[in-house]
Amino acid sequence: MAQRYLGVYAGRSAEGASLCGVPETAPTVLGVLLRPVLPEPRRDLDEVWEAYRAARETDRSPFGAAVGVASEVDRLALAFGVGYPAALEHLVPEIDFPSALCVTEANGNAPRAIQTSLVRSGSGYALCGTKSFVTFGDRARALLVVARIGDKPDGRPDLVVVRIPGDREGIELRELPQTPFVPEVPHRSVRFDGVTVHEDERLPGDGYLDYVKPFRTVEDIHVVGTVLGYLSGLARRVGVATTWLAELAADLAALDRLRLAPPLDPRVHIALHGVYRRLRELTNAEAFAALLRDAPEDERKRWERDHALLEVASKAREARFERAAAELA
Repeated sequence: MAQRYLGVYAGRSAEGASLCGVPETAPTVLGVLLRPVLPEPRRDLDEVWEAYRAARETDRSPFGAAVGVASEVDRLALAFGVGYPAALEHLVPEIDFPSALCVTEANGNAPRAIQTSLVRSGSGYALCGTKSFVTFGDRARALLVVARIGDKPDGRPDLVVVRIPGDREGIELRELPQTPFVPEVPHRSVRFDGVTVHEDERLPGDGYLDYVKPFRTVEDIHVVGTVLGYLSGLARRVGVATTWLAELAADLAALDRLRLAPPLDPRVHIALHGVYRRLRELTNAEAFAALLRDAPEDERKRWERDHALLEVASKAREARFERAAAELA
């Protein structure tokens, strides 16, 4: 299965190639260790998004731009707020920023749970259905919607992804209660009532294998990268030992390479599991406890509230690691 992505990601890895054909991206990402410390960290989602757009004008990758901006924020919510949409831009280049992937429905996000439908209507399509959880809600400029167009010969759902503006007629967003962590990131449920979808808004390929399944890994890489970016910025603002920053830098360099690999390759899941374990060790160490004691009180309280973000979908990640380990055994 991983082989289907080798061609696509081999092409992407050409960015910044050295004379030996090896991508030279890590030095750019590790620039977060040398960025000037802002007089005041960024505290607003709109400000973070504007900084990301500016960074993308010079940075070669969504990952590098997102990590750099995350090193300038004062909370995990903003690190996630730039990492998640950067992951979508990595998966679907040139998508409007920020965007949201709309998968989950009342019965979950497995292929058979998808009941949102896409049917032919004139020269295009009509989109009908409901998604129960949309990151950014009405602030997403574009929505990537997973929809069912029928069944495959073997009876499995035939899924596609369409890319539509977030404010198109027929889209009804409903506010959801704030999450107990990272509440600064808004979420909505959404109903599609015969929303018009143009032919060129249907993305090529299989909606599940080419988008939903690989995005789980792409999102992990980008969000963990921005968490590390945030921690490096916090460490530099507080003034911790360089040895702790070195640990963050090592994980950032690893993630910078992993983002260029096919996301369904089991070796990626093995390596990503190692990065997650290392992140847990770092944030549970006495050095980090000392860092938090020296951090501003409001920032320390936000970390205590928000660090549960790191465990979201941990069971699914563990299952991917176990499958990968069995495949490589």
